Amino acid sequence: MIDGLAGFPTDKGTVVFVCGKCRMPPMQAFGAQNKDQLVHLLICPKCQRTLGEWSTIQERENELRDFAKKVEILNKKPEAL
Repeated sequence: MIDGLAGFPTDKGTVVFVCGKCRMPPMQAFGAQNKDQLVHLLICPKCQRTLGEWSTIQERENELRDFAKKVEILNKKPEAL
């Protein structure tokens, strides 16, 4: 599940994922779902929003790969880049 993630193009054509609200690059984290299942998270370090949550790394990679094809591209460069 992806929620609130946006992107910014670099000079080399790569899209960097950022928080759509505050434009900070997300950090990876782990959590526990139902207290027994590990989940992989992307969290904004500034506004503490959960930007993505997946049960497996493969699920995360597949969804982010598809998301990169249709990501909202921001015009203004984020301060953190």
